[in-house]
Amino acid sequence: MLEKEEKDVIRTIKSHYRSGKAHLGQDFFTPCLQHCHQYRRAVGYFSSSALLTWNDAITHLILDNVTIKLIVSPQLSQEDQQTLTRATDEKEQEQLRQILADHLVKDALKNDFSQIKQKLLAWMIANERLILKFAFPQHLEQVGLFHEKIGIFDFTSGDKIAFTGSANESRNGHHLNYESIDVYRSWVTADQERIDIKIEEFEEAWLGTAIGLKTLSLSQPTMKFIKDSAPDYNPLKTNINHSNTPKNTSKVIEIDKRWRHQEEAVEKFLKVCHGVLEMATGTGKTRTSIKILTKLDDENQIDSIIISTDGNDLLDQWSQEIRGWAIQREQRFRVFQHYKNNHELEKFVNNYNRAIIIISRQKLSSLLNHIPDDVKQRMIIIHDEVHGLGSPTNCKNLEGKHQNFGYRLGLSATPVREYDQEGTEFIFEEIGEVFFQFGLKEAIERGILCEFNYIPLRYQLTDGDKERREQVYKQKAAREKDGNPMTKEEVWTALSKIYKLAEQKPEIFADFVESNPDILKSTIIFIEEKWYGDKLLNIIHKHTPDYRTYYSEEDPSYLKAFAKGEIDCLIACHRISQGIDIKRLKNVIIFSSARAKLETIQRIGRCLRTDPENPNKKATIVDFVVEREETKDRLSADEERYLWLSELSKIKRINTDVY
Repeated sequence: MLEKEEKDVIRTIKSHYRSGKAHLGQDFFTPCLQHCHQYRRAVGYFSSSALLTWNDAITHLILDNVTIKLIVSPQLSQEDQQTLTRATDEKEQEQLRQILADHLVKDALKNDFSQIKQKLLAWMIANERLILKFAFPQHLEQVGLFHEKIGIFDFTSGDKIAFTGSANESRNGHHLNYESIDVYRSWVTADQERIDIKIEEFEEAWLGTAIGLKTLSLSQPTMKFIKDSAPDYNPLKTNINHSNTPKNTSKVIEIDKRWRHQEEAVEKFLKVCHGVLEMATGTGKTRTSIKILTKLDDENQIDSIIISTDGNDLLDQWSQEIRGWAIQREQRFRVFQHYKNNHELEKFVNNYNRAIIIISRQKLSSLLNHIPDDVKQRMIIIHDEVHGLGSPTNCKNLEGKHQNFGYRLGLSATPVREYDQEGTEFIFEEIGEVFFQFGLKEAIERGILCEFNYIPLRYQLTDGDKERREQVYKQKAAREKDGNPMTKEEVWTALSKIYKLAEQKPEIFADFVESNPDILKSTIIFIEEKWYGDKLLNIIHKHTPDYRTYYSEEDPSYLKAFAKGEIDCLIACHRISQGIDIKRLKNVIIFSSARAKLETIQRIGRCLRTDPENPNKKATIVDFVVEREETKDRLSADEERYLWLSELSKIKRINTDVY
C-alpha cells in the first residue's frame, strides 16, 4: 500500500521546474524527500537552513532510516584561498583542507534560531543519517569552488529520480531564489542513460576517484565533538505524530515558548551588567549564560571570558559546552583549561584576546592577580554554582578582585548561603545582587521540570545514636567550660552527622525496597560516607546486579554508563549533587541531607529534569524523616524539609498552551 502511494506521488514529478511557473520546494523537493530511502546530493553550498527546507519531510527522514549523502564545498574566503595557494606541501594542504571542512559543519551547528535545529543536525550526523563529504577541486593551479549541482533520489519501489540545475541545498535554493532544474525519471526510458551518468559522477566524487577532485570526510576529533554534542535520544521522538503521512511538523523547529525566561534573563543582565542569576536546577542556567556571551560578543563588548566553578565533572561539562560555542563564533575563541591535569593559565595570561579559560575556583586567585584592571573592563567572569564562592577561604583570597570586571555573572539555584550571612554578603559584594529568579514552582508548572511523588520514610534514633548525640552535648558543655564554646554551626554539623548516619535507616530501606523493587531503576542514592553506603550494597544486590558506587575516587565512566541506562543504580556521596545533567534519572533516595535547602535542591533537581524519551515522566523522591518525638534536639530540620517537599510535590503542570 505504501509503495503504491509512493508511486502515485513520485510518478507525478515533471521533467523540468522553474521558479515562477512552479515552487521547487513544494512541488519537487518535498515530495521526493518524503518518500525516498536515500538522497545523494552534490552541491556547491550547504546551510543548516536545509533543515527548514526539509521540514515537511523531516519525520520521514528521521524515523524511516533515510540516508542522506552530501558532497559540499566549504565557502573559502579570500584569505583561505591564499593560504591554500601558499601551502605548497601536499601534507600541509591536506591539513588546511581538513580544517576548512570541519569548520563548515561546526559553523552549521550554530544555534542561530533554535536549539532543536542544532540538536537535529548533530543527531543526524552522529547517527549517520546525514553523511557529509567535502570537495576541493584540483584540476587547475588556481581553482574556484566545487560548484557541481546534481542529485539522485532512490525509492523503495525501485524508481529513481536524478536532477541537475542551479538550486543549492538551502532554504533560499528551495524556496526563495529564482532557480531551475532538469529532472530525469527512471520510468521514462529516454532518461535512463542520464540517470546512470549522474549516479556514476556522484559515486566517483564520493569515493574520491573523480579526476581533478579531492574529497574529505569529517575528521575524527570533529566527529567526536558532534557525537558529544548530539542528544542520545531521537530529537523528534516526542515531538511528532508517528503516522504514515507525516505532514505538519512545523512545531519540530519552533522555539519552545516555555523557555522564554531565558531570554528575559538575558535582557535583564544586559541592563545591569553584573549580578546573580537564580534559576532552578534544570531550567537552563548554562544555556542562558551562553546566550549572554553570544549577545556580548555580537555587540563587541568582550574580548575574553573566565568561567570558574568547583568540581572536575562540572568543569569538564563547561569545557565541552564552551568549546562547542567558541568554534561557532564568526571570530573564534581559543579555549584554555586550568584544573585537574590541565595547566594553561599562562597561555591565557599571555594573550587575552579572543580567549576563554575554564578554571577551578581554588586556582582563581592566582589568575586574577595576573590580570591588569584595565584589561578586566572588556572581560566577563562567570561563577557557576556561585554559592561556593562564599566559602571562608574564597572570602579571604578573592576579596575585592571582581570589581573591575566589565561583566560579572553568578549562577545558582540557591545563591543564599543559609547560616552563613557573611559568605552570602561576600557573594553579593563581589558579583552583585540577584537580578533574575525562576524557581522550582514555576519550572514544574511550565513543564520544564517534571512533577514528582514524595515518599517520607520515618525512622527513630537507636540507643547508639542517642549516645552519640549525648557525646555532642558533653563536648559542647566542656568547650564552654574551657572558654572555647562551639559555634552554632559546629553543633549543628555534629548533630546532623548523627541523623545522616542513623543506624535504623538501612533496615527501613530494606523493607521499603522489598515492597517497591522498581525504586532501584534509574536511581541515585545519596549517602554521607562510603562505609555507610557499603552497608546498603547487599540490600540493593538482592534486587538488581546493575549498580555501582560513585565516590570521589570512582571511575567517571560509571556516570556516563548510568546516563545511558547501562546501570540501574548509583550510590553516591556529594560528587553529583550539582551541575550534572542526567535526563533519564527518575528516582532520588536521600539518606543524607544537609540542614540548609541548598544541597537538597541540588539533589532533587537531578531527577526533576524532563526526559524526551519519557514525556510522561514523574519522578520519585524518597526521604528519611526522623520521628517527631526525636526532633526536640534536632532543631526540626527533617520536619522543615518534609513540609517543604510535601508542598512542592503538590505542584502540577499547567496547560502549556497558555505559554
